Amino acid sequence: MAKDSKVKFPESFGVFSPTGHVVMAFASDGQAEQAKQLLLNSGFAADDIAHYKNADVLAELQKSEKQSKSPLQIGQEVEKVDDYLVLAKQGCGFIVLHAPKDEAATRAVALVKPLGLKFAEKYNRLTMEELA
Repeated sequence: MAKDSKVKFPESFGVFSPTGHVVMAFASDGQAEQAKQLLLNSGFAADDIAHYKNADVLAELQKSEKQSKSPLQIGQEVEKVDDYLVLAKQGCGFIVLHAPKDEAATRAVALVKPLGLKFAEKYNRLTMEELA
């Protein structure tokens, strides 16, 4: 049986904070699963790829959204939670890929773009970069 590489969402102080990761949204969970398989087949490590179904995203980000009310929590990650929640409610599936190097992030997005990719964003240490 294959190991499920999905881990808890990347967090900082309980709030969604995926530094070094690319967050990708796809039109459906099925397309996100296809993207995961394509990334695996293209040499990305299973431990670096997590497919989150829309129900997973709803559950995790709603917890993060509650935590984000803390005055200690500021930044772009908190602002994105609402956007991701809207997409999850529309049935989108997500891939969170650990890709701290720009080349890997760019290559991954190019590979999965034809599979219903709605957007891709890379979270750097102090910035967020839109990749698609």
